[in-house]
This record gives sequence, C-alpha cells and structure tokens, in this order.
Amino acid sequence: MKETWMKLDNAAKIYPLIESDFITAVFRFSVTLDMKINKNNLLNALNTVIKRFPYYRVTLKTGLFWYYLEENNQDLEIYEDINYPCRRIIKAENNGYLFRVLYINNKISVEFNHILADGTACLIFLNTIVYEYLKLEGFNVSINEWIKDIESVVDKKEFEDSHSVIGKKHIKTHYNKVNIIKGVFHMKDRLISREKYIAISSIINSNLLYTTAKKYNCSITVFLTAIYLESLLEIQEEQVKKKKRKTVAVQVPINMRKRLDSKSMRNFSLYILPYIKPNIEYTLENIIECVNQYFIEKTDINNLLSLMVQNLMTEKSPFVRLLPLKLKTIVTPIIYKSVGVDTYSGTLSNIGMIKLPDSIEEHVKRIDFMLGPCPLTKCSCAVSGYKDKIYISFGRNIKEARVEKKFFRKLVKLGVEVQVENQGGENI
Repeated sequence: MKETWMKLDNAAKIYPLIESDFITAVFRFSVTLDMKINKNNLLNALNTVIKRFPYYRVTLKTGLFWYYLEENNQDLEIYEDINYPCRRIIKAENNGYLFRVLYINNKISVEFNHILADGTACLIFLNTIVYEYLKLEGFNVSINEWIKDIESVVDKKEFEDSHSVIGKKHIKTHYNKVNIIKGVFHMKDRLISREKYIAISSIINSNLLYTTAKKYNCSITVFLTAIYLESLLEIQEEQVKKKKRKTVAVQVPINMRKRLDSKSMRNFSLYILPYIKPNIEYTLENIIECVNQYFIEKTDINNLLSLMVQNLMTEKSPFVRLLPLKLKTIVTPIIYKSVGVDTYSGTLSNIGMIKLPDSIEEHVKRIDFMLGPCPLTKCSCAVSGYKDKIYISFGRNIKEARVEKKFFRKLVKLGVEVQVENQGGENI
C-alpha cells in the first residue's frame, strides 16, 4: 500500500457498526479442485498473492468519527474448514485480518467481511489464489478477467471507493429521492443457536434452467427471484393472519463495475428490492411479470445513479458525519433495521456464470457461493454458475427449511431437476 491507512468505502461504513454473532457481515466463495489440498502450498500461494492485493492486507481501526483500515503486517494463516460457514471474523483469532482462507479435502474457501469488498472482488481474489496454488503444484496455468496477474502493477483505481467517486459526479443531475417500501414480512421462526448456521446447496443443469426461464421471457435471476418471492408469500400465508400480512420483498445485488466502468476491488454493488403485495391472487406468471418489469425500471442506469447519490448524501449529512463513533454504534443498528433489513424479506445474490481459463477449468470441479446469516430475514440465497451447472446455496439460522423446501419443489414442479446436498438440519 502506498498509504498506511485508508477510509472505509461508502458501502462498508455500516458493517463495523452492526456486525455481531448474529449479523456477521461475512460471505463465502469456495472452489473444489480435482486434488487434495496441500496446506503448505496453499499458504505459500496466499503469501504470494496478497502482495498483488494490498487493499486486503489491512486491519480495522477505531477513529473518532469512523472506523478506518490500516496496513496489517501480521502473519497470514490458513485454517482447516471444520466450523460452520460465514461465522463472525474475530480480529484476535485471525491476526487482525478481515478475511480468512480455509481448506478441507479438495476444497479451498475464502470468507470476506463485507467491510473489505463485495462478492465479485472476493471471487477474483480466490481465483487468483487457486491460480497460484496450481502453479505451485506444478501445473502450467493462465489467467483471464476473473484472475489478477500477480506480476502486474497494482492499479490505484483498484483502491477506489467508486460509490463516492462516481456518486459525487452525479449529485447535481441525480439527486432524486428513491422511494423504498418499509415494514416488510419476516419469517416468524425462532433463531437457532448463534453457534450454528445451516447450509443447503443444490446443483442444476444451467441449460435446463436457462430454457425454463426463457419460457417466461425472463432471465435466470428474475426467474429465481420470482420463485423466492412466491415461496415467501406462501410462508406468510401460513404464519400470519390475513389482516396483518405485509409486503414481501427480496434484496438483489447489482454489480456496478461493468455498468460504470470501475476497476474497484472494494464494494461496488447496489441493491434493488423487487416486491409483491399480500392478499392478492398471484400466479407464478403474474409474479414473474411484476419482477421482470421491476428489474427493467430499477436497473436503468439513471435510477441506479440516483440510488448511489442518495446513499452518498446520507453518509455526508452533518448528523451522520459528525456523530461520534460511540454514538454511531448505538444509533446505526436502529437505523439499519428501519431503512435496511426492514425493507426486504430475504436476499438472492447471483454472481453469474464464471469462466476460467481451460488450463484451470480442467482442475476446478465447481464454484460455490454462500451468504452469511441475518437474524431478521433468517434465510438467504446465493447463486453461482460454472461450466454447465448452476449452484444454488441457502443459508439459514432457523430449524426448519421453510424457504428451501418450497423453492426447490417449485423448480422440480416446473421440470427443473434439482440435486440437493443437505449439509445439516432436516431433509427437504
């Protein structure tokens, strides 16, 4: 790092103020290889790769008004993957780092605290580790856009807080209030132990899922979001009396790098919130039509820029900016519930289709994605595509697989064969 410290990006600032054992702010990517992992080579690969990603060789520090990131020269470690996924990253247990690299059998995983970056950036970091690991194993491998050239000079734009840089350019043209729906439905189930997080993954033929979505004239993301919404709507009907039912909404992240030509390796995603109203007789076709239209409107670049400017102006308001950090830690969780998690009933994040060089693909069997726990939504969905497969992973902190059961059964009913891998909890 040219500087020994840097500010948190616009999206990252909230996470140190809200994270806990229940809101870990952690997500995970995993790559499964065709060989058993050599611990020493994995550690050597990490130590080599981190030099190309100096913005991740940091630790979180406490300032007067905000947290900030400072260069971390502590030793890096790797860990055997024996605990539940996406658990909180404790600085004292991780030499101060905000990410952890794990291994088990033939699988390598990286878990990131959202303070560092979003899913796209994390996946590039993991893929680069896999690239270097395969080199150390004696294989001749190459890179593409999903992998950083570890010999290349670090581009200063990779450090950029693109939310703020681009948002400032559009304050005058896109300072429009973006309305959001609050007070949405959340499942009523009790949380299980904070020391447990139940994961369920599935494997689907990508061509079959794509063809099925096309029958409804929509993308895979719209199709899966609609099924998620329909599942949540049915759960609300089972748990809540008609007069007390609320809107059901799903949070969907949008990667902004390609939309706005950013090289940032920090957080640069925005979120849209497709929703449906309660107590209306919907067919799946109706829901897909609503979601598809919502995506068209809300992913319009002008709407996204307005959302970015609104987020920036919230951060820059005198009340937020000048409030001492000790008071922020008290006030922010309340605000987060009101204008954050209280606006969505669940999350569906689709990283899209991942393409690696042929020299690496012959050794990589699959790539999985998982989101961390949230005590209000209680269940989240992450989607990754690799080769001819789509991998859909749910994580939950309640006993019953309510969403997963409905979600996968709906897919099967629509003719999409689903291979479910149960990693704890009840069978579905």
